[in-house]
Amino acid sequence: MRRRTREDQSFNKQRRNPYNDYRSRTDDHNRVIPTASIWFPVLTSKLGIKSKRQQELFLVACIAIVLFLWYMTPLSDYCASLILWTVPVESDVALGRESLLSLERKYPQVPDRWGVKSIGSELVKSGRISAEVGRDENHLFDNIHLYHWDFGVVHAPQVVNAFALPGGVVRVTDTLLRVLDLTDGELAALIGHEMGHVLHRHSQKRVVKNRLLTTIWEAFTFDDEDNTIEKSFGQAVGEGLWKSASFLGDMAFSRADEYQADEVAWDILASTYSNYHGQRYIRHYHPRNVRRLLEKLWDFQGGFGSTTWESTHPGTKDRIKALEEKWDKLNFFDKRKFTL
Repeated sequence: MRRRTREDQSFNKQRRNPYNDYRSRTDDHNRVIPTASIWFPVLTSKLGIKSKRQQELFLVACIAIVLFLWYMTPLSDYCASLILWTVPVESDVALGRESLLSLERKYPQVPDRWGVKSIGSELVKSGRISAEVGRDENHLFDNIHLYHWDFGVVHAPQVVNAFALPGGVVRVTDTLLRVLDLTDGELAALIGHEMGHVLHRHSQKRVVKNRLLTTIWEAFTFDDEDNTIEKSFGQAVGEGLWKSASFLGDMAFSRADEYQADEVAWDILASTYSNYHGQRYIRHYHPRNVRRLLEKLWDFQGGFGSTTWESTHPGTKDRIKALEEKWDKLNFFDKRKFTL
């Protein structure tokens, strides 16, 4: 009789182990099946689509429709705004502080010799008063008091730009301030514009829009191979925001974002003409300074829009025209208010 080797004993021991037998029988059954592979055939069957070829064509058509709606309509903006509506401003503040650390490693803060901080504080005060007394018809400044506003100047050689980070952080490059030689009114317009990006949460919206399709696709094709607990949709969005903290300062805005920020700048400058309450007097900043600021930027660019400002704040020429039309639409009495 052949003597049993150690390998034979090990094999027989493993074979007789009931746990190993159970595990080998159930491994295939415990594998998580992607959700889409379950409900999509059921859906197509309900619709009378039975052949594999027809199901594939239906899937391609659905994806094409979704992509068209996403990129060619305001659907993505509505979805991103709806998601951000559930995110408290306190989260913006924390995200902004994290982004600021990354920004100032690249562009260190320098002393403010141009009055960025003082003008910014005046605009915040004007916006708060407008909200308190009900003069903010568009309700743009309802939450302005919730932000931790922080204005400053950063050293960035050859970079003509300004940065709006979540939570109320606004930074202007010293290069922009030197080469453009802005008046106080034009500087107020610049700061008001960046405040508009903050109040409309444009940075977060861009991240959510970019991550949303990825998150939906990951959920659509989800296959939990390591049997870990699936993350919720909200957690995935939050993780995406934090992952983007390091480059929020360099994020480019859309033309629609720029028009919205111009509107905020116009309205907050206009609010300085009607905010006189006891000792809370605020200097007047004419709203047409928004157009003058953009004209200076456009002239500096040589009429071609080739600077770092245009790379993150597109559509300067069209926005100048839109602001001029906005002024022309005002009646005589509204225009006269800004000249007194």
